[in-house]
Amino acid sequence: MLKQSPLSIVMFVSTLCIVFIGLGSLFTGIGLSAFNLKGSQFFFGHGDLLFHFALFHLSGWLVYSLDLGKRRFVWCLLIALGVGSELAQTYWIEGRDGSMSDAVVNVLSVLCVYPLSLLFSSLRQHHQTSK
Repeated sequence: MLKQSPLSIVMFVSTLCIVFIGLGSLFTGIGLSAFNLKGSQFFFGHGDLLFHFALFHLSGWLVYSLDLGKRRFVWCLLIALGVGSELAQTYWIEGRDGSMSDAVVNVLSVLCVYPLSLLFSSLRQHHQTSK
């Protein structure tokens, strides 16, 4: 069994919680509305965008331990999921409306993982070579 760092465990659990809340919100009346994320009190009225960013950004980091080729593949799948979920809400889920701004945030949150992962990889390599 692979040894997991405490940070990766926290990220995994956080992402699972966010996915659970998101799916609950998507298919039931329980979810984001219960946390008032669509209201004006949370994150200055942009709580829904913050939720989308957190979900897709943390999901992008969960594959950080994979090699770069596999990471890129999963990131492309996450981008497709981010756009596809908004299209599904628009065309196939009754009572839900997809949002172009949500889709853009989904895509951007995954895309910003890539340069950060390159930075962390180079820092890790530099740290390993300086030992």
